[in-house]
Amino acid sequence: MKKRAVSILLTTAMTISLFTGCGGTEKTADASRAEGEAAAQNGGAKETQPEGENQTAPGDPVKITFWNSFTGADGDMLTDLVNRYNTENTDGITVEMDISPDFDSQLSTAFAAGTGPTMILSPSAYRFTYGDYLQNISDVFEKTSLDKADFIQSYLDYCSEGDNLYFVPFQVVGYYMYWNKDLFTAAGLDPEAPPSTWDEWADYAQKLTDESKNVYGSGISYDYAYQIAHIMQRFGGLAVTDENGSWKANFEDNDGYAEFLNMYQTLVQNGDNPLEADTDSMASAGQIGMTVGGPWVTAGLDTAGVNYGIGLIPLGDAGDMNSVEVLGFSVTTAASDVEKEAAYKFIQWWNTENAEGSSPALEWSLANGFPAYTYSVQEKDAYKASAKLSAMSAANPDAPTDFIVDSSFPGINAVIGDVIPEMINSVAFGSSSVEDALTKAQAAADKITADY
Repeated sequence: MKKRAVSILLTTAMTISLFTGCGGTEKTADASRAEGEAAAQNGGAKETQPEGENQTAPGDPVKITFWNSFTGADGDMLTDLVNRYNTENTDGITVEMDISPDFDSQLSTAFAAGTGPTMILSPSAYRFTYGDYLQNISDVFEKTSLDKADFIQSYLDYCSEGDNLYFVPFQVVGYYMYWNKDLFTAAGLDPEAPPSTWDEWADYAQKLTDESKNVYGSGISYDYAYQIAHIMQRFGGLAVTDENGSWKANFEDNDGYAEFLNMYQTLVQNGDNPLEADTDSMASAGQIGMTVGGPWVTAGLDTAGVNYGIGLIPLGDAGDMNSVEVLGFSVTTAASDVEKEAAYKFIQWWNTENAEGSSPALEWSLANGFPAYTYSVQEKDAYKASAKLSAMSAANPDAPTDFIVDSSFPGINAVIGDVIPEMINSVAFGSSSVEDALTKAQAAADKITADY
């Protein structure tokens, strides 16, 4: 496993984007957006207990600590669910959860001191930052009743390095296309037929734009690195790939990236895309015809009463993909064998159906609007009844899930935080040509890949 730690500051930025964005309680230009049918038979987990030589007898008290940074409304729900587990479980397990906005610094300080929590909930990219402090939990499917075949394999791959599994998925963070149906109707477009290609996107954007009403057809922000990354990846593939054991940056001479930047520049110059940072708020105000964002975008649209559709981002020349980020449960090296198996029981409970056919995993998806990572949850009637969740789960489960870089590349935060913003800003504000912007991005990315 490549365990070289990435910058703590950049990891913190990613944590803020994913965790506070999930709850929808923070609102900045970037941080608030936070960036199949192969189900096995009997996909839901059966209610059996983990087996193992260190298993405690029923009723033996075990206390485990659980750290995360879910400080928003979803944190309140997580607290309620943990309290429910503490009340319901008959294994004598008590989960002591600590939610902190300083989760990252708290965690790094604890690990440096040789301590730490039993279990954490974090982006799977923490396997790079804290790889030396996370246990291989591949045996979770042997020591619990969880069915590995029920978990979408591409999401498990995102949580793994080689044969080692470091996270059990908890939440999948993908990006999706949103369109304003009323604006489509006003422009003479079919409100039930969003663009399926980027050529159509540009064409629809021109038709949707209405300068007299301050309406823009396209809502791509120059200050939204995660959004830019998800879109440009459809055009030109991954920005960093593994080439015979070495990391290779792919900005310069990338025809797909050049096509995206030229499209964006044309949209801005034609007045079909605003030169604004916060296009999410504009979408909620009914000023954007089409945009791309995470599940949290629905909160603003719903509150504002916007009549909108949600679907998959159009693909491009890079082919089929389902780019996501995966958050998951992980067990740290601070946990004893007994504590590790207690953590396994909690993870099993989270993914196990009760007598009514529900589970915390299902409740979480329904309440917070994030797509499920198991086939069994996706097949639940309550899940399929949600048009939003059904649309988010329409992606090919076998499509590559790598987001902007090879999922094993530890420097993803530097690419998103340093390279992409400079590239898109230079094009948006005309300080560089598309060719020069990509050349500069290549040089910056080469410095990052050289560190790994």
